[in-house]
Amino acid sequence: MLDINTSVLLLTANMLLQAVGWLLIWVTQRRIYQVNLLAAGFAMYAGTMVMLVARDTMAAPAALIIIVHNIAIVLANALVVQGVASFLGQRGYPVLLMGCVMVTAILWPIFMAVDPDNVGIRVLVHNTLNTISAIILVRIMMLDRSQPAVLRWSMMVLMASEIAALTVRSIVTVRIMDTPGITFDATVQAWYFFFFNIFITAFFILLLIMVGHKLASDLRQRNVALQNEIAERRSLQEQLTSALEKENALHEEQKQLLRMVTHEFRTPLAIIDRAAEMIGMTQTATSDAVSTRIDSIRGAVQRLVKLTNRFLDSERDDGVVMAAERIDIGSLLQRVARHFSGLDTAGRLHISRSGPLPFYHGDPEMLTTVLINLVDNALKYSAPDSPVEIDAALENGEIVLAVRDRGIGIPAGELASVGRRFFRASNTTPATGTGIGLYNARRLLEYHQGRLAINARPDGGTIAEVSLPLRGASAVLLEAL
Repeated sequence: MLDINTSVLLLTANMLLQAVGWLLIWVTQRRIYQVNLLAAGFAMYAGTMVMLVARDTMAAPAALIIIVHNIAIVLANALVVQGVASFLGQRGYPVLLMGCVMVTAILWPIFMAVDPDNVGIRVLVHNTLNTISAIILVRIMMLDRSQPAVLRWSMMVLMASEIAALTVRSIVTVRIMDTPGITFDATVQAWYFFFFNIFITAFFILLLIMVGHKLASDLRQRNVALQNEIAERRSLQEQLTSALEKENALHEEQKQLLRMVTHEFRTPLAIIDRAAEMIGMTQTATSDAVSTRIDSIRGAVQRLVKLTNRFLDSERDDGVVMAAERIDIGSLLQRVARHFSGLDTAGRLHISRSGPLPFYHGDPEMLTTVLINLVDNALKYSAPDSPVEIDAALENGEIVLAVRDRGIGIPAGELASVGRRFFRASNTTPATGTGIGLYNARRLLEYHQGRLAINARPDGGTIAEVSLPLRGASAVLLEAL
């Protein structure tokens, strides 16, 4: 014959081991699987068994211990059942399960207050609540499609065996209640605890297999997703490589075209320079105005030739475009003035300096080109008799060269776009231009770590400011070298 104490001790040890197992699974897999409710339920199962074994040694009233013990068992059932549903990705039946807990919390104090010796009624209600939990688990298994059919059917058969055992226990309990003088059968309880020990072990094993299957299934899905991502990235890499090769080929073609066009510029520039020189030599009594214009033409041609040669040399050699030297800002401004001295617009230029200026280390050809471009725009987009002011000043460790005009200005909504390649303001249509002058000016200033700011003048017109940091060009030159 089975001894009830032995059965309880074996079941307690089994539940403690299973609780430890589920707690370990929760700690290691809680970010992947929703097993926290399962771990809490099995831990509570173990706690109820410890309470059952040690209740004779507790100082609390026996009635209170019985009430707490039964509520804990039903709550553990609810946690495990809802944990299985959550683990399988289902909503579960939390309201119904918590209803079972509430029924236990209400009825057991009544049972203990009215007839504490009537164990049979408590066993019948307890079996009914456990049967409801088993039926809910069967329903969850029927709805699940994530686990293999053999596992789902094994779980349903196991739940059916639990329902059958609870039914037999209830029938025996009713018969005992009908027998005068007998309220409890230790042998029946011992056999039920023995069966429950087998049942909970099988339940634990099936759940572990389910966890392993889901882990393997998720791992396969992750591997498939990873393989798809790798294939997608390889395809993207091939596309990017192909696009990069096309871009490099196009860039090389553009460079070849630029080199060819730039090289071809030399011949007409040389013709223009030679023609201007011959005009000066053949005219025995040229006026000062003609001589000035000839010098201006030759100076512009020579500057363009130098820049052309510079960029061609940079393509062939080490990429160094700048030819930096010490520049006197006053001489730079006079050089710009001489460029326009042979034109009718020369009298409109007003050059000034705000205090003494230090020497600047930069490329004179590039900076001259920038200033001529700004002054030419100022003259082009202002009235024929409107002055253009060129001012140089030292501000916050930078040399600031400002070109101010009283011309047509720039629409406020288009100021941010000025300086983009091929952009022309909407009010400049009548005048000729390509929209690359300011873009080229900014690119030339980048070699000096300089900046170009275009702003509207409060009283009408435009202010173009070139800011040159005193150490900027030197730093760029040292890096290039």
